[in-house]
Amino acid sequence: MEHPPGAEKKTAGASPTRLELIDHAARRLTAADRSAPRRTAEWLLTELLGCDRAHLYAHPDRTVASSAARQFREMVERRVQGEPLQHILGYASFHGLRVRVSPDVMVPRPETEIVVDRALACLEAVSSPQVLDVGTGSGCIALALKHERPDAEVHACDVSTDALGVARDNAQDLDLDVQFFNGDLRSEAPDAAPRDVDLLVSNPPYIPDAEAGSLPPVVREYDPDQSLFAGSDPLRFYRALVGWTEVLCAPGGSFVFEVHAEYAAAVEGLFRGEGTVEAVHTEEDLSGRPRIVWGRTERAKTS
Repeated sequence: MEHPPGAEKKTAGASPTRLELIDHAARRLTAADRSAPRRTAEWLLTELLGCDRAHLYAHPDRTVASSAARQFREMVERRVQGEPLQHILGYASFHGLRVRVSPDVMVPRPETEIVVDRALACLEAVSSPQVLDVGTGSGCIALALKHERPDAEVHACDVSTDALGVARDNAQDLDLDVQFFNGDLRSEAPDAAPRDVDLLVSNPPYIPDAEAGSLPPVVREYDPDQSLFAGSDPLRFYRALVGWTEVLCAPGGSFVFEVHAEYAAAVEGLFRGEGTVEAVHTEEDLSGRPRIVWGRTERAKTS
């Protein structure tokens, strides 16, 4: 077969070009019914090559070393098998921060960024606030708050020592001073927890065990169960948070909690029935589903 002038016949074992790798990966990911197949392929290759998408397509015919091409194909196959892209990359983007993730923590969700936005709004008028993030996981909420409010004293706890290890690594990577400690919502607030906090924030486990089968496989099979499931009672951890709020929040302090959309009204009801709570609200996410319950404790009474 003749080739056009200047064209070279591709020999067996020759290094593939960037475009060839992307095209093949996109076909594999499409066949596996993975979302955004071409964008995923581009993301993996730019991460591996240390370049951006513009540079990738500025030199589409540039060859990729066989060792790098092999590593790229392995990454693609992990995604084909259903592993989260964030686990393959080793990080997730959250509220402008690059946060390490692993099988020990839940991958941060975009809707949880709304929790951070609401928390920041609650702290607008508070100088040098004291904050506690309960069930911190990767530390994403606590770290985002510290990043946006450097004057804040931020504490965060989790029941999982492995999760706390990831959170501490993230704090070190991002050079953000957050104090981490072990804390279990199933128990009373530990002595290590700060008192008189201006903000108590949490994204606790809220999925009933009965809903496990309806979750996407990428969530059910890769996020840790203790970050997802609340057992048979979807309000289990919110009942505990009522007690933590009463004990730990300063008068007039705020609380902000992510919730299961189907149980938002019930969570709001729990806090409305609490005598030390002055105001409670429910806020929707970008899809119009109730996603956040937030409010304020009673202010100190003046004589």
